[in-house]
Amino acid sequence: MELRQTLIDISNDARGWLEAWTRDFNESQAKNSGDTKTNPIAWQLGHIASAEDDVYRLFTGESGVVPEEVRAVCATGCPPPTDATNYPPLPDLWGLLDRTHEQLLSLVEAADDADLDRSPLEESRFFRSLGQAIYEIALHENYHVGEIGALRKALGMKPIG
Repeated sequence: MELRQTLIDISNDARGWLEAWTRDFNESQAKNSGDTKTNPIAWQLGHIASAEDDVYRLFTGESGVVPEEVRAVCATGCPPPTDATNYPPLPDLWGLLDRTHEQLLSLVEAADDADLDRSPLEESRFFRSLGQAIYEIALHENYHVGEIGALRKALGMKPIG
């Protein structure tokens, strides 16, 4: 099995799980955490897009695609969300996720073995190489799928599968 293709498959699998567990949320549900302390779906989607964008930025030095107003309420280290937190509509969040996912896949598709071993442009506490970053960001996405499962239950939604 070839490492680049494995990383692409892992990334696509994580996105498939995210879509399966969240595509049936409506706008009202996406901003509601029910009785949980879990962040709402809108935050989760914005957060995943921001984290993927962070990986892209750390390995390319480019500005990425997630707008600062989304990063301000969803990025790692942002203040906890409140009922007043303003999120983009779900179609916009999914559009961001599509673009950040495409960015990551393009990095992997263009990489050779040496590129997969290269360090980020700035030190990261989460990973040491591009290959590890792609793997870790897929794990991160699946972690949030688990949180989304708890949200579904709290909101009385059917489980998936």
